[in-house]
Amino acid sequence: MKIISILLLANHVWTPIAAFQLINSLSVRFDPKAGRRGKLESSLFVKSDREMLENEMYETKEAISRLDDLEAAINEEDSDLTILTEEVKTIEEQLNNLSSAPLPPEGLSMPEYKRSVLAYAKLPVSLKLGLYLALGMNTDTSPYPKASDYAEIVSQLHEKRQTITIQKLEDSVKEAQRLLKIKDSGFKVVQPRDLKDLDDETQKVISELLDGKSVDQVRNDNAVKQQLGRVTRKDGITATQKDVDILLKTLEDKTVFAVRGEPEEIPGGYIVRGACRKENADDLISEIDKKVPSDWESQVSYMPDMTLEGMLGNYDVPTEQLSNPDPVLMVLNKDFSTESGWIFQVSSLVAVVTSFYFAVHSYVGNTDLASKLAESSELGDFAALDQFNGQIFSILGPLAIIQIFHELGHFAIATKDKFETGPPALIPMIGPLPNLGFRTDIKTSPRNLTSLFDFAFLGPFLGLFAALFCLTYGLQATVSATPEMMQTFPTISVAELRCSTLASSMVDYFFGGNGAVTSASLESAVALHPFAVAGFAGILIQALETLPFGATDGGRMSLALFGRAGNIVVGGTTWLFFLVATLFLNSATADFLLGVWIINNFAQNDMEIPCRDETTNVDIFRSIAGFSLWFVAILALVPVQ
Repeated sequence: MKIISILLLANHVWTPIAAFQLINSLSVRFDPKAGRRGKLESSLFVKSDREMLENEMYETKEAISRLDDLEAAINEEDSDLTILTEEVKTIEEQLNNLSSAPLPPEGLSMPEYKRSVLAYAKLPVSLKLGLYLALGMNTDTSPYPKASDYAEIVSQLHEKRQTITIQKLEDSVKEAQRLLKIKDSGFKVVQPRDLKDLDDETQKVISELLDGKSVDQVRNDNAVKQQLGRVTRKDGITATQKDVDILLKTLEDKTVFAVRGEPEEIPGGYIVRGACRKENADDLISEIDKKVPSDWESQVSYMPDMTLEGMLGNYDVPTEQLSNPDPVLMVLNKDFSTESGWIFQVSSLVAVVTSFYFAVHSYVGNTDLASKLAESSELGDFAALDQFNGQIFSILGPLAIIQIFHELGHFAIATKDKFETGPPALIPMIGPLPNLGFRTDIKTSPRNLTSLFDFAFLGPFLGLFAALFCLTYGLQATVSATPEMMQTFPTISVAELRCSTLASSMVDYFFGGNGAVTSASLESAVALHPFAVAGFAGILIQALETLPFGATDGGRMSLALFGRAGNIVVGGTTWLFFLVATLFLNSATADFLLGVWIINNFAQNDMEIPCRDETTNVDIFRSIAGFSLWFVAILALVPVQ
């Protein structure tokens, strides 16, 4: 396995803090009066400090002078000895001049700064070049880092450690590998098969790079983080060793769960492996809840093992000998509340504004009504304006009813299964929709996957039913309306109608079928009853709620049906397909879908909190119901071509 794969590609083990730790906890002495890095002045050091510094400089130069050590660290057998000699000579000259050079980064001494420079010098060439590219220090005249640049590179790495993202580091090292393959740099990059193939010194550097953890530990942490929501590992609110000790004490008699081995720490909590002694998972959770103290701050979930060992098995065991691992007890803190309550309040306020904008904008295409309002305003007659305000609420009213049906579905399941939810937060949207519906967080764990599925399914199911009813009623009222009534109706453009195959087909059917409406020019405005406009928007909103993105209702359904690992695959595929689809659709539909894609990435991109039991599968009836709802949602979201 390539060392770069170990550092960068294996579940994102490279982090911005790792770049900092790579150079041995870099820091810079800062001059608060000058406001910048000052120069070393003799008055800053007493005599003993100067003698200590000189001794350390001498020892450092002694270490650098050993070319065989540098060659062993870099391990590049085909390197030109002349190049290495010149590099070491340059570093020696730099260290000789450090007494008049800028001070090291804030927080560390000069010796530590020098050791950091040497640590960077010992890195493989591709990693040195990758960090150089990540800092943006490469130019046409200096495409590769020189030995004379190492001290500045180390300082830049520290100063920018919080702004260099994981993705940027990965991309930079990949680009460095590409350049080294294309260009003849005079070096041969070492590509060991695995961490065990590296020498002790390199393994030590990698361990420091990864905050004292092994590569496998970091991979394992990242695998868990991908499958658990961020609310399970909030700063200062996680399960502790004390919580695990309390659990282990209650399980000592092995009548409920026979513990095997030591608990394993994961981000946010612990995993306890062993064997269930109860007939089913529900009995197991019930017995554990009875045994632990009532004031215990953590909770236990019975889940598939989501660590790498659990998902992939022991790497040293042949694949044909692997078996499905037993589920594990996952110990997490009970507090799953979100930390951004004020953001959701602002979001709801903005969404109310965008909903009013949608309702008003729906009347823009009605030129007769616009002329009438203008004439009334000139005459000082505000009766028409009062009537118009009532018509706005004739759109907002049905929209609210649709969303109330949706939330009633959630409330019914949460009440029945006795778990708590947070207050709904409205998500804004500008364009053909007034908003993207409510985000309703689950605050305490549902009992099992069936409970989670019911909660996720019933909300959009009832919302979609209410939206279809509003659209049907509105279309019937439209076709039976008099010309005078039609003059007061809101409008939808044909381009907007064609965003939904399901809704546009219903419109065509009521107006005579065979593309009676949707075959007109895209700019044409179609007058519809307010209920029809609200129903059309409601269908799209409820369909979007079923998309398997993060913690949307569709994401919860996907998690319940496919498990957490499967949900990542399904969600990622949908995410990518949604983005690619915007490249091949007409501009109106593409802009609409792209807006939804962007907003959902910010508003609902996290994984749902764990259920108490995630080992018992959802029954076949619910599975069929879920796929049926997805089918209807696809019809609602696929545009007419």
